[in-house]
Amino acid sequence: MPKPTRPASLALLLALLLAPADADATYRDLCTSSPGACQHTGPDAPVLAADVCHGSTGTWLMGSACPTGTWPYFVRYGEVVDPVTNSVVAYIPLDNACDNPGLCVDGPVPPDAQPYPMCCTGNTSGGDSTCVHGVDCGGTLWFCVDGVSNMDGTVTCFDAAEAY
Repeated sequence: MPKPTRPASLALLLALLLAPADADATYRDLCTSSPGACQHTGPDAPVLAADVCHGSTGTWLMGSACPTGTWPYFVRYGEVVDPVTNSVVAYIPLDNACDNPGLCVDGPVPPDAQPYPMCCTGNTSGGDSTCVHGVDCGGTLWFCVDGVSNMDGTVTCFDAAEAY
């Protein structure tokens, strides 16, 4: 096998050094840049890893360029919800609240339980914590798979896996 020439080795080295590290190196992350454009979801969010165009009327897979009034972003987690229009929903995956001891109640899940993000303040490592539905409490965000909103605005998250 012939030994590579010095110019060829130098060209290969420059190509490797100048190449983007990954696909999201070109555009800013949509969910980091504009969190309101993304939906919070559980830890099993689908990976999209695509460039998109985002504007006031929605988010779409990017073609050759973004239409007027939209801007290019990268979406790591998301899915195409309309294959005809290439409309995209972008996700912010959150850790499951029930994976953190003390945030969920063991027991049967009530019939009105719903999945949604919750924000917890206080001791979120097994002690007293207050969790509310939503993402704007200044605390730690979690995803509750089986949650019930209480009259006082707090959330009770049920761990169905531990009930049996």
